[in-house]
Amino acid sequence: MPSLKLSTYFHGDNMILTKQGTQKIATSRNSRARIPTGVFERNGSVMENGEMILAKDNRLLDIAFSSLDDKDKYETVLTGLCAKVIDGGAATATTGLVDPIRLIEEMNSSGIVAGQRGIISLIDATALTSDARVMANVLSLAIRNGALYNFGCLQGEITPFPRASTSLFTFGNQNNKLVEKLLSLPLVPDDDRAAEVSSALAFSAVVAACVVVNIFGGLFGLDDLTPVSNLILGIAVTTVIVDNFFDVLVMGGSAVAKMNEDKLPDAAKNFNAPKKDDMPLGIGTGSLTGTVARGLSRLLSVNTERDCQCEAAAIFVAYALGLPCFAFQPNSLEGAALVIDSMREESSAIEECKIQGQLDYLATDVGLLKVLMWLIAPVAMESGKYPQLISSDPREARVFLSRLNEKSNSIQFAKQAIEEILPEDDAQSDDILKWALSEADTLLRNNKKVVDNLSEALAGGAATIGDCVAILEGW
Repeated sequence: MPSLKLSTYFHGDNMILTKQGTQKIATSRNSRARIPTGVFERNGSVMENGEMILAKDNRLLDIAFSSLDDKDKYETVLTGLCAKVIDGGAATATTGLVDPIRLIEEMNSSGIVAGQRGIISLIDATALTSDARVMANVLSLAIRNGALYNFGCLQGEITPFPRASTSLFTFGNQNNKLVEKLLSLPLVPDDDRAAEVSSALAFSAVVAACVVVNIFGGLFGLDDLTPVSNLILGIAVTTVIVDNFFDVLVMGGSAVAKMNEDKLPDAAKNFNAPKKDDMPLGIGTGSLTGTVARGLSRLLSVNTERDCQCEAAAIFVAYALGLPCFAFQPNSLEGAALVIDSMREESSAIEECKIQGQLDYLATDVGLLKVLMWLIAPVAMESGKYPQLISSDPREARVFLSRLNEKSNSIQFAKQAIEEILPEDDAQSDDILKWALSEADTLLRNNKKVVDNLSEALAGGAATIGDCVAILEGW
């Protein structure tokens, strides 16, 4: 890519008009312009108030710029170019990034480290392209520049997937302790969101119908249905409450009875609450209406803090593992595309001055594990804090394996490599998914302070991708 000279944006001799006439001001990189005072001319008019003013053919901006050192000059231009890209939106982001990328390449060749403000603007502009290869190129340039240090810094902390006797993978190591750990890990949390939401909607419809009959039945001559609707409403609500809050009801009732023991009759004092196992139809275990309760919770819960915690987990894991993807909500399709793109040797010819970089090769056991950790990081975060998964989706990681298999069948150059790293059956899939969940959980717990800071910034509502990188870099 050809070099872009800073003088492309700021050039020309600075002239100043004094009482003695027009003088030329030195504007070398290392010299600060000395501006005499005297007559001031602006657009042909002269002011004799002793102020310093540029001649008609020059601007004060040129002199102000000439007083900056090289680092500040590059910072100013880089930030301005990126702001222009951001203002243009996603449609022109790819072509607009050509100049900022050339500029940071020139900075690298000159040994000038980019400032924080410029890097934040550059990453925000690059994020508009939604292209992992462009982001990889920008991050690589920023690392060579010395502006970024933490991107991919925790890749060495990943523990490779072990080969267990019950799940013979084609990759992994034979460490017995790791195998024992794998066998002791719980399965990835699962949920049937469609069934939960459908059950909750059906229950809500029944309750709403009963309430409508009770309120408006008299207006339409439906008084005879009121007792039936009351019965249905009472049974439905009571069953849901008892089935899902049995332990709470028993504990609360026992506490109240104990507090008022002296007021209770003898028959009540000797009464023992029924055991959960003795309840008919499994009531009290949540098996009968648990789906309804979870569906209602899913429909009625709006928790911005919880959403931001999951988003922060995904961004942190991606950045720490060197994945140039900043999706706030990672998905299986993007994960599969990332692995396939990492296997392409050539950059897409979307721009004459190519701005795409080369991704790290992900069609390996460690590469597959890194992508799975990124996809399952929100699950690790949410499951560690809450009993039910609402903001994160545990299905994405499993669907990713299926999508990757489908894509490899249609792309000849990727087929063999993908087949070698994919699990052969559901049991193997369960093993690698729960290993990825454990590794992501460990990574998040070991870096809790950074993840919490990132979550708080996202909860503020004004954080951009560049702002997230600033937090991850400790700026």
